[in-house]
Amino acid sequence: MGLGLAQKFGSYKYIISSANGTSLSVNGEGSVIFTENISLDSVLVVPTLNYNLLSVAQITLALQCIIIFWPNLCVFKDIRTRKTIGYGTKRGKLYYLDLTPATCRRLAQAFSMNKSAANSEIWLWHKRLGHPSFGYLNKLMPKLFVQLPDTNFKCDVCELAKSHWVPFQISMNKSPTPFMVVHSDVWGPTNTCSFNGKRWFISFIDDHTCMTWICLMKCKSEVSSLFKQFHNMVATQYSSVIQVLRSDNGGEFVNQEFKQYLIYHGIVHQTTCPYTPQQNGITEHKNRHLLEVVRASLFKAHMSTKYWGEAITTATYLINRLPSSN
Repeated sequence: MGLGLAQKFGSYKYIISSANGTSLSVNGEGSVIFTENISLDSVLVVPTLNYNLLSVAQITLALQCIIIFWPNLCVFKDIRTRKTIGYGTKRGKLYYLDLTPATCRRLAQAFSMNKSAANSEIWLWHKRLGHPSFGYLNKLMPKLFVQLPDTNFKCDVCELAKSHWVPFQISMNKSPTPFMVVHSDVWGPTNTCSFNGKRWFISFIDDHTCMTWICLMKCKSEVSSLFKQFHNMVATQYSSVIQVLRSDNGGEFVNQEFKQYLIYHGIVHQTTCPYTPQQNGITEHKNRHLLEVVRASLFKAHMSTKYWGEAITTATYLINRLPSSN
């Protein structure tokens, strides 16, 4: 900022102190107009200073703006409109406000490059975490979205992998404690076996938290033994008791051996009516979510569908750790 822009300075006598304790005389006070967006009042004229200094505290108060500092630049933004009203670049250890048109273009380019770097990091985490919504990413890493609203991001892979029917209405009934109600469903067979020969998977979903456990299977007859393992794990690791199991009417769930096990442990078995998957909508939504993440991950990585088993266990791990409305 140059004093050649100073206007309406009058006679003034005042003393200020510098950083090393030296007293400096103030010869005047007035207004400085930098651009149509930046003008300052109460600017002091101190001829003995070698540099023109701008107080961050005073400019934020005078212009009602915020200043965002990055390693190589800073940006002035109006608080009400959020519009950028000025730029600054770092030279040495100071930030310089240079208002020549050519410099402003360079600053704008530097600012765009900084946004581009943040943009790249957002996309990297979007892919790493299994293509979650950008709204969830914003909650996880809000610093990445300071200048980039999450609504600005659209992922073509997500649109390809997550297209589906209009969703069923979500039930408003929620169990009050973990493992009071557990939803289960079997998905498969897949057209492509995994590397260890699995073609099915069974999901166990806690109604209270929506935490999910996935087990891969070679055949549907493994359901009974896998539920027994899950039941023992809940009792041992969480000191909790499963009270209700909710599933469809598939033969893997409705058979004499499985029925006797549930009766012995006092577990109520709730089954859905035929051809009404919406009655067990929790598992339908969860399976859809898991498969969307699997497709998005495999599409983006250009990997064979033989990796679906590894992809779905990874998807379960990620979804259990990402934020959700539950």
